[in-house]
Amino acid sequence: MNLGFFMGPLECDHLVVGAGSTGLAVVDHLLRREAGSVLLIDSHETPQSRLGAPRAPLIPAEGDRWSRWSRRGQELYEGWDSWLEIDPGLRRSGVLIMGEQCTTDGEILDSEKMKHRWSGLSDTDSWATFLGHGATVDAMEVSSALMWRMRKGGGRFHGGAALHSLEEASDGVHFSTSRRQGFASHVFLCVGAHSTKLLEGFGVRHGHRLETVSEFTLAWDGEVPPLIHWPKEKAVLFRSSKDEVEIILQADLEDADQPGPLPDPTVCWENLSEFRKKWCSWLPPLEDAAVKRARARHRVSFSEESSTLYASAGGRIVMPGSCGEHSELLFPVMAEEAVEQVLAGSTGGLLEDLEG
Repeated sequence: MNLGFFMGPLECDHLVVGAGSTGLAVVDHLLRREAGSVLLIDSHETPQSRLGAPRAPLIPAEGDRWSRWSRRGQELYEGWDSWLEIDPGLRRSGVLIMGEQCTTDGEILDSEKMKHRWSGLSDTDSWATFLGHGATVDAMEVSSALMWRMRKGGGRFHGGAALHSLEEASDGVHFSTSRRQGFASHVFLCVGAHSTKLLEGFGVRHGHRLETVSEFTLAWDGEVPPLIHWPKEKAVLFRSSKDEVEIILQADLEDADQPGPLPDPTVCWENLSEFRKKWCSWLPPLEDAAVKRARARHRVSFSEESSTLYASAGGRIVMPGSCGEHSELLFPVMAEEAVEQVLAGSTGGLLEDLEG
């Protein structure tokens, strides 16, 4: 018997659904702004149980708007504004961006220059750009720091509480979880790709594209650029320890727009095989490197629409932006943008109904 429904209803100014990085950052910014009471719920008992690899890449995004947000994300991680109040294990390594399109603020490298800088590389026909502000962080430290800040700031966390329903009213949102019922003035949906399905349940037309991400931990022997990004392929490789690298590959999620819940994510071994064939001549250890771990998850793809905050017709239920392979750097900025729009009252009546 669920005794939670015999207790009084939960009441809060802001309900945040999902204790991943974006959800924790939304909570943090709401508390910074002293915007009222905040409740964070998650189907997992602890935020750390949501994490995959312990380290995460911080990859800057290009374009006028993206560059501004990337700089803001870098400032936060580097300690400006006392955001985390701890060292998140930031490793400033730079990032090698593969491809013909090169940025104006980076160093353009041909094959010979890359081989001279990293002895483990072989010849390639590709050019690359090296940006000095790429980095990796300890994702678990970031999550722990944001959780500590939430408790310090007076926020509440209910773990093991899966969201069951939301009902928008003119003055707020009635909600129920697997443990309690309650009422909030605003609801932030921060459960990644699953947030799009929740929005669709409210008839919200959104522009997000979804993808399945496969993450592989490979044994590695040899020198390699500490962080590599292939923008066209949305692929990432980075050194996670002395003898391991992480490879992150994506595939479009087929039938994501079909009714019903998203399918469970499955590791795409074919993507890894194709990636090995294409790049092992440039990265020789890649051909025979043993796979030590593999995992999969869904996420929102990086696109011009992915940064958009989407909301229900009444503006009481919102989904912050999400930016694919750039999310680890940009999620605190997306959280700030979402909170500021909600507090400014600029989220209502902006979207069409699916049946309109």
